[in-house]
Amino acid sequence: MAVSKSCVQCGKCLEVCPLFKVTGREELTPRAKFFLESLDPSAGLSEKDFKSLASMCLSCGRCEKNCPQNMSVPDMVSALRAESKYFTKTCWDLWLSKPGFIWPLAAALSKFTPEALPEPVGSAKKRMEALFAKSPAPWVRLVPDIKFEEKKVVLFKGCVGSYARQDWVRKAEHLMDGAGLIRAGIPEFSCCGSSYGSAGLLSRQNSARKANIREWKRLNFPLIIIFCTTCLKGLKEYSLSDFDGDQELYSLWLSNLVPLSFLLLDADVKILENSPSQVIYHKPCHAPEPDYDQVLVETIAGDKLMPVKKDICCGFGGIMQLGAPDLSKQVGDYCINDLTKSISPGAQILTGCSACVIQLATLAKADFFTGHWLDILE
Repeated sequence: MAVSKSCVQCGKCLEVCPLFKVTGREELTPRAKFFLESLDPSAGLSEKDFKSLASMCLSCGRCEKNCPQNMSVPDMVSALRAESKYFTKTCWDLWLSKPGFIWPLAAALSKFTPEALPEPVGSAKKRMEALFAKSPAPWVRLVPDIKFEEKKVVLFKGCVGSYARQDWVRKAEHLMDGAGLIRAGIPEFSCCGSSYGSAGLLSRQNSARKANIREWKRLNFPLIIIFCTTCLKGLKEYSLSDFDGDQELYSLWLSNLVPLSFLLLDADVKILENSPSQVIYHKPCHAPEPDYDQVLVETIAGDKLMPVKKDICCGFGGIMQLGAPDLSKQVGDYCINDLTKSISPGAQILTGCSACVIQLATLAKADFFTGHWLDILE
């Protein structure tokens, strides 16, 4: 049988695919998906089976980074999902498009949901608790260094920051003020578009991108400060066509995306008496290089930071929370077990991705706090 003209079936993707690492099922790997894509329908695999199998992707992007030809299964799966009409995608669209109404309602209803029910309903209680969690007692005080003097900035809150974790937003704004940054105004940004894209909701993604670009223009092209790794990835993935071919404007957009942690690298750090004895940093799949969140946590934690041998995916997977929750949980359990095997109760697991926070906090035992690094700051 002929394989895809681009994919040479080298298997480099198997080395980094979280689904293969945890399940051992090669049919879930990027290589298998590209092979299936190349098959003629007469080969015997039904369209329904193909779409079901090929949609099982965490969209972590690790395969593309490891592929000699930079082939992206998340992009292929996104296109496949865009062509498909199914109930799961409709539910995910509703979840993302109405967060101000749906999220609090789901959190309220989850209080009456038994955990013994099948996934994804069974873990709804813990997932909603993780989404609307309260920060523990802070144990770090940061005094930011002055950066970007005379530059105007706005904060990109992201969906989780806007509709669930306003405490992250308040802390981020306080840190921005401490760094001497000048607010350009009150932005009305939409979703970054990343979750829409991975789910195949491409028209929604396009609308969100256009809305964010319009808002950025309205505020006179300020720096955009971001505290969620996935939001940073989503905003960085805007294309030249989103700017109607204006290369200068597109380049300015990319250069104006600034991780909040970058502002804090030279901050004065004071550790309070209630600090934990152990800290672990979970590196998100979408973390950029260099990962300033990791550098910041390492600086704060000092000798409290515990080494992590493996760079592993949390398994969140966006729409897979609805479409293949058992696989998502399987990868997540593998990740949380690996993170906690060498630490003691009371340790804290910190990350810079909203999705990772929700996934790991849902699966972690009560002995460990899992949260965003903003959670530990005063």
